[in-house]
Amino acid sequence: MNRTPLLVVALLLLSAVVFAEASDFSLEPAWPKLPDGWTFRMVSNIAGDSHGRIYVAHRGAHPIVSFDKTGKFLGSLGEDIFQQSVNYNLTVNPPIPISREYWVHGLHVDRWDNVWVTDLGRQVVMKLNPQGKLLLTLGTLDKSGEDSKTFHQPTSVAVARSGHIYVADGYGNSRVVKFSPEGKYLKAWGKKGSGPGEFDTSHGIAVDAKGKVYVAERLNNRVQVFDAEGRFLAQWPGYPRADSIVLTRNGGAYVGTGKGDTRIYNLDLKGKLIDAFGAEATFGYPHGMFVDSEGSLYVADPVGDQASKPPRRFVKGTSPKSQ
Repeated sequence: MNRTPLLVVALLLLSAVVFAEASDFSLEPAWPKLPDGWTFRMVSNIAGDSHGRIYVAHRGAHPIVSFDKTGKFLGSLGEDIFQQSVNYNLTVNPPIPISREYWVHGLHVDRWDNVWVTDLGRQVVMKLNPQGKLLLTLGTLDKSGEDSKTFHQPTSVAVARSGHIYVADGYGNSRVVKFSPEGKYLKAWGKKGSGPGEFDTSHGIAVDAKGKVYVAERLNNRVQVFDAEGRFLAQWPGYPRADSIVLTRNGGAYVGTGKGDTRIYNLDLKGKLIDAFGAEATFGYPHGMFVDSEGSLYVADPVGDQASKPPRRFVKGTSPKSQ
């Protein structure tokens, strides 16, 4: 079945909505504050714990750093664990090397305040405690594949309230992988394609309080919803380059979209669009997001011509403005 006309219709319907700019956000200036001499390089993701600590992942020196909500620097994490590696551009054949740096990509903090990081170049997912001790490694260091022991550039990770672990293995593979709370491989689902349950760059992932799994797909321009065992439940089409998804405490979701759109969309968990925000040039590419207990929104926004751009915090106020 040719689904192109359906996608076109969905995009047209989406563009026809008169968006109310989110009126309850304003940009907090000069957030966060790095130590003198430190810089960000390509901020890939952002997450926070139950104590208000905000973690930031980026490709430069000190790849995982943390701040309080005011932007005060608190420290770095895993300095003795993360290593530079060479990542590959898989969009060409044969793949070509990009650069040697810290390829931390996905970032998640679970309900027990453990910090989870996906490393594209080293092909693994790592679990650290708040003190930076390595507790668990999923995948095999420096080995790519598509089986129970390997990933191929895993993009993101989320942990359910039950402790089960879900990994979006989305750049080199087209699947979601589920593990037990102890890290035992349980199952994987998905293959490359555009049908229900198929993926084309499964990039962002989140799990709600009921155990439903939400996957933002960059190249299928949608979010798919599954139950805890990977059974397809729904899809939300028409979100160009859907890269990131974060769930809110009031039963909603923000979806960050990429090139050609770069808005952040606010939806309920049935996929109903509430509003969207981000005027032209507000965002370069909302690659990762986090919402804190006060409802403030944090955005990791890497763009090629502004590689040192910091993450941003939007708090209650007027609609977000570009920085």
